[in-house]
Amino acid sequence: MSTGMVPSPVVRDVLCRTALGESRLPGYDYCLNPYVGCGHACIYCYARSYSLRRGRTERWGSYVDVKRNVAEVLANEVRKNLRRGVVGISTLTDAYQPIEATRCLSRRCLRLLLENGFRVAIQTKSDLVLRDIELLVKHSYDVSVGVTITTLDKELAGQIEPGAPNPDRRVEVLSRAISAGLETWIFVGPILPYLTDNNLKEILDVAKSLNVGEVLFDRLNIRPGVWSSVSEFLRANYPELLQKYADIFFGKAQFYQSLKERLEAEASARGLKYSFCF
Repeated sequence: MSTGMVPSPVVRDVLCRTALGESRLPGYDYCLNPYVGCGHACIYCYARSYSLRRGRTERWGSYVDVKRNVAEVLANEVRKNLRRGVVGISTLTDAYQPIEATRCLSRRCLRLLLENGFRVAIQTKSDLVLRDIELLVKHSYDVSVGVTITTLDKELAGQIEPGAPNPDRRVEVLSRAISAGLETWIFVGPILPYLTDNNLKEILDVAKSLNVGEVLFDRLNIRPGVWSSVSEFLRANYPELLQKYADIFFGKAQFYQSLKERLEAEASARGLKYSFCF
């Protein structure tokens, strides 16, 4: 169930030469992305910049490339005595976006990794991940499940993440994962100034009530393609914010520094473990 109306992406099958990539993200040794592009069509997604480098100029969210041989390639990599480590799943796409319901590539790769001694950290906006909860529970010591929640406001979520499941469904993922004994975390990001920063306390309250393992915060990163998408969205929906965003991201406004101090106080007051990606 998505939050808003968004056309179904154009899907094409492609072949990949590698499955696991080296990760530069802290805590991850490898990354795995069974798809290129994402049907969630989030206006702020930084992954569009990587697609632009590869010549994909279509609107983000309008296409999904399915790496149809990714599980077979991964199996070959695993057999070559690849050093075991932590695999971040969904670093440049959402591995549980709608196409996964029929293609099941993420599930196949997940099973391969867990049955061959790897640890996995899944990040998603989708309750489709609950389809695989039995597999995750079976390997619970090697699994963490992170859910991205930028806002609890369904209307706003429908604007900025039109193809993604609504916030209530994401909270349900956390609730069921925690009940099943899985390690969990909430990724609160990117925080959009004057839009999603207004209900961060409510997200922290959810984290507290569910006993989520950790909360991670991130700012909006203006990578190639991101500013054009965000500014287009603001111009159409919140024109009064356009200059404020320009001041924050291209001027000297200290929005995120003051927000960081506020979030530290709010998270500490609730006894939450937290960290910042900025």
